[in-house]
Amino acid sequence: MLCFFHYFVIACYNVAPMILKSQSSKSTEQSDGDGSESKRRKIRNLGSSIMKSATVLARALRTCEEEKEKRHREMMELEQRRIQMEEARNEVHRQGIATLVAAVTDLSGAIQSLINSDQRHGQR
Repeated sequence: MLCFFHYFVIACYNVAPMILKSQSSKSTEQSDGDGSESKRRKIRNLGSSIMKSATVLARALRTCEEEKEKRHREMMELEQRRIQMEEARNEVHRQGIATLVAAVTDLSGAIQSLINSDQRHGQR
């Protein structure tokens, strides 16, 4: 998804050479006065400045996008770790409940054995 700055940078790269060509052709059509060389130099400097600015903006945008992607990857990794920890916690709880159920079953069996044992001793 391109934002305003992406379009601006693209426009600068596309427009700067056209400005240079247009201004240089206008300058050559004019008479060779004292100011024409100065105007051509200013136009070249302007075009060069536009290109440099567009390059700086492009680098800044690329860096921004890379950082954004890096943050997204880190967030996805954190979310994955959170899910794994939650699954591990749920498994520990499941095992704890299973152990508790087994212990209660064993206790119930022991109590039943004790009752049966007392009944046998009482019947003699």
